[in-house]
Amino acid sequence: MEIYSYQNDKLEASPEDVFAVINDDEQLKNIFSILKDIEYNTKGKRSKGTKFRITLGVRNKTYRFRNEITEYDENRRIVMKTKLKQGVITTLFNVEPSGTCTKLTVQSLIESGMGVRVFAMTAKPVVRSVMNKEMKKLEDAVAAESSL
Repeated sequence: MEIYSYQNDKLEASPEDVFAVINDDEQLKNIFSILKDIEYNTKGKRSKGTKFRITLGVRNKTYRFRNEITEYDENRRIVMKTKLKQGVITTLFNVEPSGTCTKLTVQSLIESGMGVRVFAMTAKPVVRSVMNKEMKKLEDAVAAESSL
C-alpha cells in the first residue's frame, strides 16, 4: 500500500547532480528538517546491503528506524527497506534523464495487512504534508547544485 509518492520530471539539472544531492548525508540533513541523524552499522555508506539507522523529528516527537539498502545503482537508483513495528516500508529514489531535464521519483510502499492498512491510512496525510514541504527544499538544493 502506497504511503507516499512524488514525481518531478522537470528538474533543471543533470541526473548526476540530482543523484549527488540524494546520495549525500550532509546535504540530506541540511535539506530535510525532519532528518536528525544517520548512523551506519556497516562500513560502506552507499551500496547494496548497507545497514543504517535514521532518526527523524516530526511534530515534537523523535523516531528511530532501522534501514537497509536493497538496491543501489550509482547516479540512478536507491531502494531501501525500513523496519517498523507496523511492517516494512520500501522506499525508492529513482533518477532518470527526461529530455533536457531530469525526472526524480520517490515512492514509499508499506506491506499491506489489516493492521498496516489502518496505520497507513492514518499516517499517509501526515507523511504527504511533511514530505511535500521537504521535497520542495530538495528541488531548491538540486537547482543550487546544478548551478555550481
